[in-house]
Amino acid sequence: MPQNYDAILFDMDGLMIDTERISMESWRRAADELDMPLSDQLLLDMVGLSMRRCTEFLSERLGSQDGAVALQNVGRRHYWQMLEHEEIPLKTGIEALLDWVDAQALPRAVATSTQRQLADIKLGRTGLSRYFDTVVAGDEVAHTKPAPDVYLAAARKLGVDPLRCVVLEDSIYGLHAGVAAGMRVILVPDLVTPPADQTHQALAVCKDLHQALDVLRQLA
Repeated sequence: MPQNYDAILFDMDGLMIDTERISMESWRRAADELDMPLSDQLLLDMVGLSMRRCTEFLSERLGSQDGAVALQNVGRRHYWQMLEHEEIPLKTGIEALLDWVDAQALPRAVATSTQRQLADIKLGRTGLSRYFDTVVAGDEVAHTKPAPDVYLAAARKLGVDPLRCVVLEDSIYGLHAGVAAGMRVILVPDLVTPPADQTHQALAVCKDLHQALDVLRQLA
């Protein structure tokens, strides 16, 4: 067992599964259908947020809660259709990383802001569910990222001290959640590459999962 950490906790969307691009496309299709303005920058600003926080964010930016809810409902319909009928690509390097974690017999869990039903579909359709016995979803905790709840719940399920956990994340919201839980966070940015002054709390900022695996090996 590695001496420097006892478990690894994984974000899902944008970290293991390339679903952030699917999400952005579903928002674009919804905006086109409703003839509502929705910039790419606004979409990027929502990366890593739960659905509830997206509603609050859109309500503020669009100046209409009804408009935000309508956009979200139509976007969710497109998102589900894409998940059920279109390819769900994995992030490059995730299977090699998970194979290494498995070979080390390291406890691991998924800790995601995504709702449980969606998380199960994504993990099942991509085949990643075979790597995990423990999943904590956003609708199973009181507060989603950037609050630490999902990560604390995952550590509790694994029976591991949060201070002995390493988190793999792709978003600033996830970084904040992991740090708030007292964990060390390896950040692998997906669609948004944050400036250095926002990532100083990360243990490492990696360009991809291959580099993240190198960091994990060095820590072991």
